[in-house]
Amino acid sequence: MNTVLLQTHLTDEEIRQLINEFPQFLFLGPSEVNYKNLGIEEWGHVEIFYGNRLSEVELEKAHQLRWVHSPMPNLNPLCINEMEKRGNIIVTSTEEENVAQIGEYVMGGILAFAKNLFHWESADRNPMVLWDSKWRESMWTLKDKVFLQVGLGSVGTEIARRANQMEMRVWGVQKHRSFHPHCHKVLSTQELHSVLPAADVVCLAIPRGEQKEKWFKREEMELMKNDSILVIIGSKTIIDENALAKVSEKTGKFRGILLDAFYQIPISPSSKLWGIPNIIITPEVAPRPKTSKKEAFRLFRHNLRQYIHGNLTDMRNVIGTKP
Repeated sequence: MNTVLLQTHLTDEEIRQLINEFPQFLFLGPSEVNYKNLGIEEWGHVEIFYGNRLSEVELEKAHQLRWVHSPMPNLNPLCINEMEKRGNIIVTSTEEENVAQIGEYVMGGILAFAKNLFHWESADRNPMVLWDSKWRESMWTLKDKVFLQVGLGSVGTEIARRANQMEMRVWGVQKHRSFHPHCHKVLSTQELHSVLPAADVVCLAIPRGEQKEKWFKREEMELMKNDSILVIIGSKTIIDENALAKVSEKTGKFRGILLDAFYQIPISPSSKLWGIPNIIITPEVAPRPKTSKKEAFRLFRHNLRQYIHGNLTDMRNVIGTKP
């Protein structure tokens, strides 16, 4: 009997449902086994892995592994490259469940930069100086500002929707041109350079499967307007950190930078990001507060039904290779 290794905790009721519906598998959860102490023999029986952390060493032991489901959208802790090299492992993930919260976070940050809210605390407390502060004269209204949403997955779509509600001129960028209900126009990624100089706000929320390391480089940053806002949601690896630090040294280049990076991979204390002026760095808080929905379990259960019947094309959220 092959094993379904449940690295991520499920409730007793959820495990009971799985055992009753799929008796052909042995389900091992955190309460049944010490995950870190699994030996070669135990790993050799693992066919399905439900979790979001898998090392190269563990993958090498799991020679019968055929499917990995991550209950979280962040796939960085999984050795995706090594699984792709094997070529016979299905990888699925749970899409971000809290897109509404992410939309709120992005608009909250943009509004704070637009209204100079981060500057008033450091302003001189002398009432006369405060009332004559330059921050009063440089406030924005968001209406008619150009909002460039790069990436139009579920997260990007929600952000674009909220920017539209703020009466911004919303332009989208994705792989191919198409219609989008919340964008005034959508351009292809090949056209990015032509629209960056016109954008007041640039928001990077690229779907996980399309992210490329250091995709947004110095060239793209220098094309942006002076006094513009840059928002990065998700992996910080899509930007060139050193380039961002160098470009930010130019006076007035960025009105503000909002970076919500994965907390599982902390930014190094020596990173140049910490020294950038007008940057707000948060540890993957955009999706919070988390909802109580159990979408990860529902998706896993649906996909397991398809998997055992060989209906691989009906499995949802497949982002990796299929056997």
